[in-house]
Amino acid sequence: MDLFEKLNNEKKFSAQLIYLFEKEYGGLFYKSLEFIQKDGPKVKKNVFLPSNLKIWSVEGAKKTYLVYPKVFCQCQDFLLNSIYRQQKYQMCKHLFAQKLSESLNQFIELKFKDKEFKEWKKQY
Repeated sequence: MDLFEKLNNEKKFSAQLIYLFEKEYGGLFYKSLEFIQKDGPKVKKNVFLPSNLKIWSVEGAKKTYLVYPKVFCQCQDFLLNSIYRQQKYQMCKHLFAQKLSESLNQFIELKFKDKEFKEWKKQY
């Protein structure tokens, strides 16, 4: 069982889980926590109905980024470090924050009508 599965089962951080996340992910773990803990969650699950299309977004310091879990983030860090440099985790802090927030069930869920999608995506 990986760390995210443990977190998903427990729905909270124990001292042991914090230690294990810190040991495995270092600074990436703490940078990502800020998107959940500082000033409330900045991770959003945007759901379009009735198609049930789900698109995640993470509010960064300068802009909001679209995030496709385990696959892609719009930020420059993802492009440089995950794609070009192929760092170990293949995740930026936004992807990591999305994964943490989903495991903890600490995100904002917004619902839209499918016909609103075209207008909604213009902000990105």
